[in-house]
Amino acid sequence: MLTRRDYSRAGIRAKLRAKHHLSDDIDLAIDKCIEWGYLDDQRFGRSRLESRLQRRPAGRSDALRDLQRQGLTETMSKVVADTVFEQLGGERGVLDDAFDRWVARQGEPENLAAAKRCFDHLIRRSFPRYLVLEKLSIWLEDFTG
Repeated sequence: MLTRRDYSRAGIRAKLRAKHHLSDDIDLAIDKCIEWGYLDDQRFGRSRLESRLQRRPAGRSDALRDLQRQGLTETMSKVVADTVFEQLGGERGVLDDAFDRWVARQGEPENLAAAKRCFDHLIRRSFPRYLVLEKLSIWLEDFTG
């Protein structure tokens, strides 16, 4: 089970619980996996977040929520997010990727309504408003005068 992909402690615990293993046995198995290096929450978080941001760029708050849903602690989630976002050029770098993908799919907006659709898309992806406005400022200036 551990050879196909990384898991978090919480993920392994849930899988073993679903197979009706005893709590003490689960704890022992998790401790052994950690000791042998098969289980590492930080490695799991980095792997998951890198993969997720490459497939579907999103803001830091969305990334933190996802990692915490996967069973990482708030502190571990922040450490992992800091590391991964730094590798990808910060939240601005990830926003640039999301923006470029939107433009490749939709084309550059020709009016204010199209720019608003891009704005709404990026906000839904949980990017900070100030970064999105900064990114769209060239278009907004053209459309508003």
